[in-house]
Amino acid sequence: MEAKFTTIRSEIEKNLSRSGHNLASFAKVSGLNRGSLSAILHGNPPKPISLGQMDAITRAFGFPEGWLYPLYIDECFYEDKVSRRRAEPFLIRCAEIGKQPCIDELLSRILEYPKQIDLIYSVAEKLFANGKINESVIFYKIVAENEQDSYSERLAISQYRIFKSMQSVVDMEEKFRAVITFEPFRGRLPEAMQLDGLLKLANVCFTLHRWRDVEKYADELRALANGLYRDEVRKNANKRRETMHTERPLVVYYGHGYLLKAAALTKQGRYEEAKRYTAGYADLSWFEILDEEGHKAVEDFKLFSKANSFTLEMLDGNISILPSYISFLADHPGEILPGLITIMESANQFGFSADNALTKFSREMLRFGQFQDPINVDRLFRLNYQIAIYLINHQEYPRGIEHVIECFGLSARLNNEKGFINCVTLFEINREYASDRQKQLYTDLMKEVRQNEKIAADDDRRFSIV
Repeated sequence: MEAKFTTIRSEIEKNLSRSGHNLASFAKVSGLNRGSLSAILHGNPPKPISLGQMDAITRAFGFPEGWLYPLYIDECFYEDKVSRRRAEPFLIRCAEIGKQPCIDELLSRILEYPKQIDLIYSVAEKLFANGKINESVIFYKIVAENEQDSYSERLAISQYRIFKSMQSVVDMEEKFRAVITFEPFRGRLPEAMQLDGLLKLANVCFTLHRWRDVEKYADELRALANGLYRDEVRKNANKRRETMHTERPLVVYYGHGYLLKAAALTKQGRYEEAKRYTAGYADLSWFEILDEEGHKAVEDFKLFSKANSFTLEMLDGNISILPSYISFLADHPGEILPGLITIMESANQFGFSADNALTKFSREMLRFGQFQDPINVDRLFRLNYQIAIYLINHQEYPRGIEHVIECFGLSARLNNEKGFINCVTLFEINREYASDRQKQLYTDLMKEVRQNEKIAADDDRRFSIV
């Protein structure tokens, strides 16, 4: 007996028969033209169905959206060619409503045809422009994997979009892989995107503690922003209307070029150099072409400069400013977490008491655990680690070891191998002071890490990774 294959037309015909409709009555119910319906169902060859017509038919039958989508894939091909007019909106709609199997099957068939990357890239860009960032990534990845011209702008933009989508990732190894993948494409982007790409590269490398890389990208960012600023000023002076559209005001990129450079120098202990770059973003009120957001950025940089000036003085051993620094942090709650890290690092280095700061901000510290973004999770790890060292140095072992155990969980979230090893070392050196409960917590954490490593190793073997 010959198998009977279901097609989109046979499914529509079957449901027409079941519902008791003829073409005339169903045309009225669906809002479609009777002639168009007849051409779709009975034409020789049948007229292709548009996405809008298919959705109208679905609604008329009372079925949920996407009912006919698996059968619509064949409509995206006509006379052995890809119909971009139907395939592109169909892929976008499937992405919007989560029809991943339809996307996978259609993309698999599209990629059998030559020169279809432009269609897939167009789908990705339209999804991205509509705020469907996560939905667009799968299409950008296909472009990245299949683009033949390694110097094409769309390949660079695709890599940039993929990298941008990973900004909320906490895992440090995954972030590092993302940096390595995107880094070669940064200079091939349009200049407006280069600004944002360099800023994001510098910020990610900051969370990875790759200070030389932060310096490199900050230098590139500062040079590019400065050149583009001069161009924009000249355009204004010549009353030329065209302006460059950047994701954020140009002053943001200019200021961060200085801020990130100063931060990287600070982390390397090069305090005098860092002070010079900190002065570079302390007052940007001279900057022209400032809109409302730009003026706010200027004020933000002024605040950051003041906070980081306190940081540099503290780390350079100027302990006399501690009361002023604590007052500053009290007036600016957003600076308390990074400020406390500075105070604890300085206290551990120079041996002064930080008890007053810990007591004053104890309530704020209880709320730090709510942070989910990678930068603040990393800050929380560093704060707990510095507090642990401080308390242990002051022979407050039970409290100090509690902070060490807190660091274990944070380093695991970050997949921060170096931080985890530091925590193990600190715990083992002070094991004799740990309570039975703390020792058991430590053992349980070690077992959990070991189990996760075993699962990862099993996965590697399953995929023949050695």
